[in-house]
Amino acid sequence: MSLDVETHPVTWYRSSIFAAFIVAATAFTLPGVFGALNGMGAGGGAKPEISNAANAIVFGVLAVGSIFVGAICNTITPKWTLVAGTLGYVPYAAGFYVVDRYEKDWLLLFGSVTCGLSACFLWVASGAILLGYPEENRKGIAISIKFALQNLGASIGGIISFALNIRRAYRGSISNATYVVLIVIMCLGLPFALFLPKASRVERTDGRKVIIRKSPSFLKEFHLLAKLIRIPTVLAIVPLMLYAQWFLSYQWQFNFAYFTVRHRALNSMLFYITGLIAALLFGWLLDWERFTRKTRARIGFIILLVTTGSSWILGQAVQVHFSKTTPTLDWAEGGSAGLGTFTFLLWGAVDPLVMTYMYWLAGSLTNNVNEATFLTALINSVGCVGSTMGFVISTMKFSYNGSCAINLALFVLSMPSLSWVAFTKVSDTSHGGSLTGLADADAAAYTSEVNIVDAKTAGIVSEKTLC
Repeated sequence: MSLDVETHPVTWYRSSIFAAFIVAATAFTLPGVFGALNGMGAGGGAKPEISNAANAIVFGVLAVGSIFVGAICNTITPKWTLVAGTLGYVPYAAGFYVVDRYEKDWLLLFGSVTCGLSACFLWVASGAILLGYPEENRKGIAISIKFALQNLGASIGGIISFALNIRRAYRGSISNATYVVLIVIMCLGLPFALFLPKASRVERTDGRKVIIRKSPSFLKEFHLLAKLIRIPTVLAIVPLMLYAQWFLSYQWQFNFAYFTVRHRALNSMLFYITGLIAALLFGWLLDWERFTRKTRARIGFIILLVTTGSSWILGQAVQVHFSKTTPTLDWAEGGSAGLGTFTFLLWGAVDPLVMTYMYWLAGSLTNNVNEATFLTALINSVGCVGSTMGFVISTMKFSYNGSCAINLALFVLSMPSLSWVAFTKVSDTSHGGSLTGLADADAAAYTSEVNIVDAKTAGIVSEKTLC
């Protein structure tokens, strides 16, 4: 059972779960709609080459920028990092509309850069909050809420796309109205982010304070990163980080290549609904106090191995078949449409399991917010290297059979080192220690009565108090 004792009352709008819901709301409106747009295949349009190039830019910027944003986040606090992360998604979506209607790609290229920059801030802040704010026995559900609402946003986007394109029983582009509705939803991310409570006001049920340590200088922040990337436990998760977003380009291309517009919209909607359900169930399991955290780590690994591995083995078989027949599938025709849809939905269920488990595993290694920030930055950076490579391969018109095989191979290769972490490196609590030897700020502030101002005066901890 968890070592946390829930004895401290909390105000709901200052709780760690409320903070997780705010992060999830931004995920609903921004990455969720991003996923809906791309889940339609080729950004909803008829030119996959342009979409692949745009997404290669997005994830390339993310790969490079996330590391730097990790230091920025520890300096300006997760709240304002999250706010900054909501500002650059709209030009990306608007760019697809302009390409589709006017065949001009300048806005899409510009929007890809702004989207990539914003995503650096959004994802790093989200990870820092989800790994560093919740109590140990709530990290799984907090992480799963984020990915569930992200999938909900994508599924609602898919429902809208489905409703607006239901008569389009052919390949091609989605309607212009679809783009407009999705852009409006994206604009709601900023108001949600502003409701996030600052770290010093977050209340935990175990009485521990959320503490953010500020380094004497911006460059000093990178000393912590340098320590983290030399730790074997962290390095062992890197192969999974690389795999965790590599598959996006292939799965979106699969939906675009073999289905009519309306069936693509249906697939996109159901893909994210299955992901929503899977993320919530998996998060609940990872926090289930019937088992120790060590046991949950091992159970989670086995579930991940079996479900995700099976999805790629099936996917490879289906891809070989489709490569030979090159169908254009629609629900009105039956036959292979059901097999293709089942395969796509299976990916929809297992994809969030990978992200949920990876974040939960990282969160089980430390309770220190500063370390969590850089762990998240590393997850995003390495993951986006994988995404960029996947989209680059797509722009080279690499065979679908080969692309699917690469994803299967990457997943298999990531499992040995991940199993080492899951079976030997997860303890039942992370309180009182940290990965880098940094004193655990949570342990230093165990009771809710700790006075942060006095702690600063005594030189014990430095807490930035921006609203």
